[in-house]
Amino acid sequence: MADAGLSMLRLLGRQARWALPVGVFIGIAIPPLAEWLRPLLTIAVIGTITGALLRLDWSRLVEQMARPRLLSLIVGWQLALSPLLVWALSALLGLRPDLHLVLVLQAAAPPIGSAAVFAMILGLDGSLALMGALISTLLLPFTLTPLVAVLLPGAGIEVDLGAFFMRVSLIVVAPFFVAFTLRRLVGAQRLRDNDESVAGCNVLLLVVFAIAVMDGVTARLLADPGYIGLLLALASIAALALHWAGYLLFRRVDVAAGWSASLLSGNRNMGLMLAVTAGTAGEAFSLYVGIAQIPMYFAPLLLGPLVRRSLQNK
Repeated sequence: MADAGLSMLRLLGRQARWALPVGVFIGIAIPPLAEWLRPLLTIAVIGTITGALLRLDWSRLVEQMARPRLLSLIVGWQLALSPLLVWALSALLGLRPDLHLVLVLQAAAPPIGSAAVFAMILGLDGSLALMGALISTLLLPFTLTPLVAVLLPGAGIEVDLGAFFMRVSLIVVAPFFVAFTLRRLVGAQRLRDNDESVAGCNVLLLVVFAIAVMDGVTARLLADPGYIGLLLALASIAALALHWAGYLLFRRVDVAAGWSASLLSGNRNMGLMLAVTAGTAGEAFSLYVGIAQIPMYFAPLLLGPLVRRSLQNK
């Protein structure tokens, strides 16, 4: 039984690019399952970051910290430049207020914690993605409040810093503590020997997250398919544009860094933004948080051939 479970995990790890979109559709097709898994969202986030830390060489994390210029540029793009550009572009296009708001908040969000897992699924070193995501998340309080005040002054958005620090203490501190403990108990060599199983656990947790975050989306889809379709089209265009911009900005460093920056730029932690705005961003944003997961979970599948080709030709 145990061997069968390990075999399934390894298979899931190898088929990660396909498993993630399937998880999204399961969440939409089986609403009771999405509702049942909803309480596991935070656990799934902590688990995916922990899994990434178990698989990464921690010396590579230190090396990334020794390149402060690259990390600073990536974080500056994530938290300051991209929301300013999105705000200007959406205003220029004359988007209606609810759509303008969701796009600006998306661009102001830090990357998802599982960006490192996405990077490893694509065959990239996840260390840059992990450090970029964590540093951006830790710096969010210093950028979000002034951005909301300047870019969205009449939206009535309030930033709950208490919710932020509680959430961040869980999603940043807890994974490091759990990973450090497991590495000491299990041993680095044994973890390397079981890397495919750990990768499978990561994918399983990402699938759980994908299903759970679809809670409520199906009901609104049936009630108002046109509006959900509009939000999905907007989320898909935004994800494509942010992926593309991140890659173009940082590919000059090297191709791998460009793709890592692309993943950080295109996959934003909307759930964290929902928590720190404490419902003051409105119903459209609450719906958009779930809808925006769909293009995110298709990203590894769609980017895979491009990443392989560019890495081979570098």
